[in-house]
Amino acid sequence: MNREISFYQYLTPEEQDLLDRSMQQVPCRKSQVVHRHGDSCVGLIFVRKGRLAFSILSEEGREITVFRIEKGESCILSAACVLQSLEFESHITAEVNSEIAILPAPTLSQLMNSNPDVERLVYKQAVIQYSGVLRTMQQIIFLSLEKRLATFLLEESQRRQSPSFSATHEQIARYIGSSREVVTRMLNQFAGRGIVSLGRGTVTVLDPEALEDVLM
Repeated sequence: MNREISFYQYLTPEEQDLLDRSMQQVPCRKSQVVHRHGDSCVGLIFVRKGRLAFSILSEEGREITVFRIEKGESCILSAACVLQSLEFESHITAEVNSEIAILPAPTLSQLMNSNPDVERLVYKQAVIQYSGVLRTMQQIIFLSLEKRLATFLLEESQRRQSPSFSATHEQIARYIGSSREVVTRMLNQFAGRGIVSLGRGTVTVLDPEALEDVLM
């Protein structure tokens, strides 16, 4: 299963053996904190099952989810100590019951030092995930709450390939940098306009064109 890691195919047989022996399998319960700022550098996290959320904290202590790591994806920003200056006051939690594999930071550093392809792909992934952080912060700074919510609803339905998806109001608030109470009020406004319908822990997008109009 380690072959799913982006740089595995570029490893020598000896390096593949090192990675296989070093990977640590860790089950995670829903809402379990996998890594938090201030912990020792964990290394690369690969999601075998489930979904993780990478969140940062505002100065007021508000949690903002800036990107998620799905099954078959990995998080490299959890190895900030290896990446020289790419560091955030952040933490990673399991959004659902998950199974992850961790490549410890010392092993990752060893592979990056010995194999230029590993270093290249690790930094490429770090840039992509760092861009996700910047994009979220730009939305919070420059977009109104209504537009941030509309953007989330459109992107989430596209990502799930379904107009209906599971998400609590608390989770949505973390995704768009708001509070649960404000999100609930705005979702109810959207529901009153026939744009969405709300269920227990679910949202269904009924009128994506209306959400597009919000973004105009």
